[in-house]
Amino acid sequence: MKEKLKLGVAVADITPPVGTLLFGYRPDLHSESVNDNLTATAFAFSQGEEKYVMVTVCVCLLDTTVTDELRDIISREHGVEKGNILICATHTHSGPSTNNMPGWGEVDMPYYESILKPNLIKAVADAFDNIQYVTMGVGVGKSDLGVNRRQLEKDNSVSLGQCHWGAYNPQMTVLSFKNEEGKVIANLIHYGCHGTCAGVNKEISRDWSGVMTDALEAHSGAITAFFNGPEGDVGPRLSNGATTAELRYIYEVGEIGAKDAIRIFDSIQEYKNVSVSSFSGKVKLPYDKRVPYEEAVEACKQSADDLINKDKQIAVYYNKVKESYENGYVEKDFTEIEQSIIRIGDVAFAGFPYELFSEIGMRINKAVDDLNVLSLSNANGSKGYFPTQDQLCRGGYEITMFKFNSVQCFTDDADFHLMTGTLKNIEKLER
Repeated sequence: MKEKLKLGVAVADITPPVGTLLFGYRPDLHSESVNDNLTATAFAFSQGEEKYVMVTVCVCLLDTTVTDELRDIISREHGVEKGNILICATHTHSGPSTNNMPGWGEVDMPYYESILKPNLIKAVADAFDNIQYVTMGVGVGKSDLGVNRRQLEKDNSVSLGQCHWGAYNPQMTVLSFKNEEGKVIANLIHYGCHGTCAGVNKEISRDWSGVMTDALEAHSGAITAFFNGPEGDVGPRLSNGATTAELRYIYEVGEIGAKDAIRIFDSIQEYKNVSVSSFSGKVKLPYDKRVPYEEAVEACKQSADDLINKDKQIAVYYNKVKESYENGYVEKDFTEIEQSIIRIGDVAFAGFPYELFSEIGMRINKAVDDLNVLSLSNANGSKGYFPTQDQLCRGGYEITMFKFNSVQCFTDDADFHLMTGTLKNIEKLER
């Protein structure tokens, strides 16, 4: 019989200085104040000889080079297999630049080196120092704080707004942990939704998820953290009918999430001894052919120098395609991404370095009979949006970002391959 589960949890302040560049809308948006401090929360699990780490970071995206380095450090300093480590971004659009993305900005290396990296690593160390035996309770309920954000217009175009008949996952899950004295020491909330309530603001903020976690933390007396699920096509259900607003709206949506999280937490009736396991493997994703050389050359001729956001990304894409033909690039049939999955009791966290569309996570969970599979967006890196096949024909912002992301785009049915590859990895999890 396995040893009882141990857990340590710790929080670090990773708030950048006022004046830092904010990431998520424009490459020239600098903060002017701090509304609420940003945090990195580390969960350190151990059972027998095995160790596992899950960290959630209140930033928009974490570049893959960043998460690779952080995982290497954690693995080396604490003897954790790298595949047993998940580092996720909450996806607030009111945090510092921690991702390299043409048209949006680059990793703020001074911030990363002096604030994010040392404090996150310390949080993990503190979590291992505080490790103790725990039992786990799970609550699952519905929350309508999110809504599909791919608004279909009269002319059949898609804009960023609210689509009340579109796919989104209303499931909110709360994992709660008690020590041997029966005291709740940590909570983990999972839900999928963009952190865009504050809009194109100049205040540093965790956005709506900060309001929610603070409320459950006050209610339960325990450290509480948010891990974002498939949020690629889900925005906050704002009363202004849009997917962005202004700072005061983080409280409007956050209070909805707070009430739901507290209700779900209070519904937990039993805390049990549970086992932990993990699987680290690869998922194979098929590539489509490159666009013709002539098309790339013509697009490069029409490109301007002062582009930002998706227009800049499209320009960079065509330039890379052009260079690939000129430099003898050999087309590939597929690529492979690394995936880490951590199972805690009957709940499995499957990491993805993408902004997944909500239907992908729901299909994966539906296909697994014995586990509640919670997909994590923006986990162990950042590789862009990952839409469902049925939405490609609609177009829109997310589809543009998907199609103009790399020299070879994924095939239209890449979501199916992502799902089936993940299911194969889940099958290999020790129960």
